[in-house]
Amino acid sequence: MFIRFRYWCRHDFFFLLALFTTAAIVPASNFREQGQFSQLGESMARCGLALLVFRSLVLAGVLGLVLNFATALHAADKATEQRDFTIYVDGSQAGAYSMAITEHEDGSQSMAASANVRVSYLAGLRSYRYSYQGTETWKAGRLVQFSSSSNDDGNQFSVSAAPEKAGLRIRVNGREHISRPDIWLSTYWQLADPKFRNQGVPLVDADTGKELAAQLHFVGTRQMNVAGKVQNCTHYQLTGEVQADLWYDAQERLIRLKSVSDGHRYELVLTHVGK
Repeated sequence: MFIRFRYWCRHDFFFLLALFTTAAIVPASNFREQGQFSQLGESMARCGLALLVFRSLVLAGVLGLVLNFATALHAADKATEQRDFTIYVDGSQAGAYSMAITEHEDGSQSMAASANVRVSYLAGLRSYRYSYQGTETWKAGRLVQFSSSSNDDGNQFSVSAAPEKAGLRIRVNGREHISRPDIWLSTYWQLADPKFRNQGVPLVDADTGKELAAQLHFVGTRQMNVAGKVQNCTHYQLTGEVQADLWYDAQERLIRLKSVSDGHRYELVLTHVGK
């Protein structure tokens, strides 16, 4: 709704501008035409010119207010941060992953993700393909909206989640179940809540909606190159039903991931951060 409101302001601003301009110019033009026929008309034209100047000043003030209002609306949401990753499978480049993270005025954060992977094997005679599209919204450490669609080499999943009184309702390909409300998603884009560090973490697979038993362990802190900038970064390790190493920057946002699945090594490496 807020987005639609900003859309209205941007477009109807030009309507308001045209309306005020017409109101300021048309009366003066009429007076000037009348002035060609009588002294009274000339006097009215002078009045009309003065009125035009006055209305122009008013218009400038209104225009300034509208521009300030539009600027405030634009600044209500902070700039979206774009993070681009390269995906490696068994040491070879196999695809790309991107995240768009937006911080909102109400304190919530949204993240839109996209991934595409293609791996050839058997001398190029066969190939594996994977794709993912998903959006998440978080507030106060809780997931408040989630939806994803994925295709794992022909196995397709559609997942959504939304909080209820009973917990988090997760829907997978039309089937539903209730999960605890404080889950962590396997997109791993932001570090889990501090209460889950160095202990069990309630993890949900973003691709399939499956709940996974996992433990999150702090490994250490070291300086790393984050898209061309050196930062103090933290290293965590997931064990249990998921085996992964995760690295986070000073904002506690994902910069690198290593995991092993079905005998293959997967790695995400951050290559670009921008607005």
